Amino acid sequence: MRKPLLRTLFLVTLVAGLVIAPAAIARVTDTGSGTLTPGSNACVGPFYSNGTSIELSGQVTNGSFSPKWSIWWSADNTTFTKKFATHAIGITQDILQSQNPELFPGYFLGCVNNDTPYTVDYTISIGPGQY
Repeated sequence: MRKPLLRTLFLVTLVAGLVIAPAAIARVTDTGSGTLTPGSNACVGPFYSNGTSIELSGQVTNGSFSPKWSIWWSADNTTFTKKFATHAIGITQDILQSQNPELFPGYFLGCVNNDTPYTVDYTISIGPGQY
């Protein structure tokens, strides 16, 4: 009598894991770091979100240079459109579903473009937002 009960519990646990796992995978933050020479750029993502917000985080790690940070969006993970851009040494920028419902669900890239005359070391991430 114990074997059917254990088998049932195993199957319930397995099915529950399959239901929860895709949601957990979709919430993973994509990160990167490196060195950008003048005129070069780097992106992380795409990050898929059907949640309440996404967040770009970035930091210059070798000085006080201000490259351009940007967030790009796509409905189909093929054609991306710039939705945000600014120059900064460091950045934390969220896009909220409550203020931009047309962007969710969607795919997001976080990018840094070194449009300064200096070599820039950086870290960057895109993932679920704080809100």
